[in-house]
Amino acid sequence: MAFALVRGALLAPGTPSRYTYPFLDAAQYGYGRVALNAAVLGLAFYALGLALVTADRHRPRPPLAPAPPRENRISSPAAGPLK
Repeated sequence: MAFALVRGALLAPGTPSRYTYPFLDAAQYGYGRVALNAAVLGLAFYALGLALVTADRHRPRPPLAPAPPRENRISSPAAGPLK
């Protein structure tokens, strides 16, 4: 957000795509409204993150995976020096 606002302030008025995002257009809305837009978007993303974490904590647990076999699957079952 800071980069987009500084970039827009440094470019000449009338430059196409002076502000990269329409909700950050300080020339059109003013810095107070842009700050409010950023705060609302930040709170919305925070709420979405909390909702995803809550949904993950309340989902049913998957069934337990079967225990791995105790035998060594790399060496052959025949008698030999590697066993």
